[in-house]
This record gives sequence, structure tokens and C-alpha cells, in this order.
Amino acid sequence: MADVYDRWHKSHPKPTEAECGEHKSRTRQMVPTADHGIGKRWQVRYRDLDGHQRKENFHTKAEADNRAAEVDVEIRRGSYVVPAETKQTLGAYAQKWLDANSVGPTTALRYEATVRNHIVEHLGRRELRSLNQPSVIQGWIRTLQDAGLEVSMIEGIFDILSSILGSAVEDGLLPKNPCKAKSVKLPTATKKKIIPWPLERVRAVITGLPQCFQAGGKLAFGCGLRQGEVFGFAVEDIDFKGGWIHVNRQVRLVGTKPVFALPKGNRIRSVPLSAHLADVLKAHMKEFPPVDVTLPWTKPNGEPKTFRLLFVDKKKRADNRSVFNMGAWKRALVAAGVIPPRERGARYLQAAPEDGMHALRHAYASVLLDAGESIKALSEYLGHSDPGFTLRTYTHLLPSSESRTRKAINDAFTETEAGEGEAEDNGDPPATEGTSAPPAKPMCPQCALAA
Repeated sequence: MADVYDRWHKSHPKPTEAECGEHKSRTRQMVPTADHGIGKRWQVRYRDLDGHQRKENFHTKAEADNRAAEVDVEIRRGSYVVPAETKQTLGAYAQKWLDANSVGPTTALRYEATVRNHIVEHLGRRELRSLNQPSVIQGWIRTLQDAGLEVSMIEGIFDILSSILGSAVEDGLLPKNPCKAKSVKLPTATKKKIIPWPLERVRAVITGLPQCFQAGGKLAFGCGLRQGEVFGFAVEDIDFKGGWIHVNRQVRLVGTKPVFALPKGNRIRSVPLSAHLADVLKAHMKEFPPVDVTLPWTKPNGEPKTFRLLFVDKKKRADNRSVFNMGAWKRALVAAGVIPPRERGARYLQAAPEDGMHALRHAYASVLLDAGESIKALSEYLGHSDPGFTLRTYTHLLPSSESRTRKAINDAFTETEAGEGEAEDNGDPPATEGTSAPPAKPMCPQCALAA
């Protein structure tokens, strides 16, 4: 239980001690202490949840009484927070959070940049206790909006701040996470639907790629690989006999340093390999023999790993996504008529954020869905952790349920009427139940590309 004490006067004075010349009381003897007139007069004393003695000073007795009542409630509910520790700034605590995080090196760099540029920049000097008000968080969100950041970027920054403050709650530095308050609203934006490339564009862009990478473009489309997974694709990942490829790694940049790493989400997977694409890969390896490439594993100072890569740059090194995207990929988009040629005097080709190499992966998904492949299988081939994510991303590409419903009922009526007519005219017995024609086999993207 919290108790209130008068710091300026003794609680148990001796009868012979001289009384205070400034303060009088009708109920007790007022004898000054050595701290009389120094600092705040009223002190709240209590033991926290760990049994440690705590003291807080206030100017007035009313303030001290109110705080004592609050402390009693907080300790009883288990929501007590040590006041001194909440005085540390968000910037200081965010650095501790970054240092303790166990994410991969690429994600760690992204977190560090996000915290530095968008969280500490605006909220870093604030004490943790000042962030208890949801209005502070809402004002910060508005600041990000006014800076012109995309909604998706604001959502990512907000998630990181929420994680930091969630850790502060778990550490006992905040009573609750203000980011979780109902009054805190993120901006909304209409989610853009993925519009897959038609096969004509897929063919044209792949044809516009350098000859040494055209098989890489076909691999991205024919098996739904991400760009980094194509860059890290090696001879040992191909099972020609069984008709599979194995997605075991990717090449990614940690800062500016290329490294080998597991695929996104650490999801190693296997994808069916068509006979046509198998022939493409064999022809490619005959014309462009695989190259041994050594890179550190996961982080720049990681253990060196060597793989025989199918696709490398002119210097026999692993492709760098920044160089590739600004060069070979943009030139292929120009050749296919997706973006215009570089204007006279312009330093760069036109930006094409919706037409990156990931478009080949979307085209792969659209071909399989159009052919009747299941969401579950597509999710496995794409390396998604959740089929629900695949469904939400590509649901608009599924054949129309209304059209299927109308066709199914029309077919049922047509077959029933035809069956009745035949039985009446020819005396044929009714058809047996439980039999149906086998579903049409989905056309694989490789065959679609070759068609």
C-alpha cells in the first residue's frame, strides 16, 4: 500500500524538539527535518511488484494522495510501471530494440533505416511515458502522410513502431501500447489489383532480354520464381529425370553486398518442370556453361558458399538486381514496347514500377489459375506461407463464379432434358450416377509460352 509522507517535517518528533516556525498543525507537532524547504514537500512511498522500495515527490498533498491511490490500483492490477525508466527517450529504447532483434541482415538494415528516418526523426526525443496518449501517435501518422509517403510504406513504419512499443509494454515501461488504441487510424488506400501481362507481352519482353538471360526469363515465367531465386539458380537445383526444379536459395543484397540466402520466408520448395522448359535449360547450359560463384551465406561476413550458377553477369559474377533492373530489364521493356526509348538528354529510362521482373511471376500465377490449378498448389509453387495470401492476391484472376454457376445449371437442364427425350424416344435407361468426364489438364506456363 502506498503511503504519503511530509518530507519537510518529522513523522515522530521528540516532545523536546523545537517546532517549525513556518508551518503549524492543530493535530500534530510540526518539527522541521534537514530537508525543510528543499525540493518537493510531499512524498509517496510504496513497494513495487518486485518488492523494491519506491519514492515519488510532489509539490502538494493532493497530488501525492492522488498518486498514492493510482499506485495502489496499478499494483493491484499488475500494470505498475517504474516511473524513472519511462523517462528514457523513445530513441534510446528503439536502439535497444534494434540491438536485441534477431531478424536477418537485410531486414535488420531496413529496420534500422526505418527507425532512424521515420520514427526517431519525429518521436525520438520524446520520453516513453509521453507516448501513452494515442493522439500523439495519430499526429505522427499525419506527419508521415504530409511528407507524401505511400500508404503501404506508412503501414510498414507503423508496424515497426507498434513492435517497439509492444516490447516496452512487455518490459514494464508502458502500461499499454498506444498503437493498439481504437482511436488510432491508419490511412486507407484502394488496393491495386494485379493485372497480369498477356502472353504476347511475356514473349516480347523475354525476347528483348540478352541472349544469355532469356532462359532466365523463361524460368521466372515457367516456374514462378522471384528475381533473386533466378539469380541464385544452380545446376544442382534441376531434376531433369523427375521433372522438377528445387528452389533452394536466392541472391540478395545486404546493403550493397551480394550474399546467398534461403528463399523469402526461408521456404525451400519444388516446382514442376515441363519438358519444354527442361529443353530450354539444357540448351542454355550448352551455350552458356554454368559458372562457379562463391558468395557469403546470409550476411557479408557469413560462411562462403559456392554454387554452379546458370545465370551470371559479363564478369562471371552473380547478377546484381540494381544493375540488372536499370540495364538489361529496362532495355527489354523498351524492345517490347512497354516503355518508350530514352529521350534525348535524359539520364535514365522511364520508371516502370508495375512492370518489374515480378510481372513474370504474376503471369505464371494467372496462367495456372486460368487453367484450373488449385490455390493450394499454386501457393506451394510460389513459396507463399499461407494459401490465404495467394487467394487474396489473385482471387480476381479466378474464373468467374457467376459464369460457372450459370453454365453448371444450364448444363444440368440441358442434360436432363436431353436424357428425358432420349429415354422417351429410344427407351434408353436413365444414366447411372457418380460418373463424370475427367477435368481438363491445366496448361503449364512453359507450354503456353511455347504455343
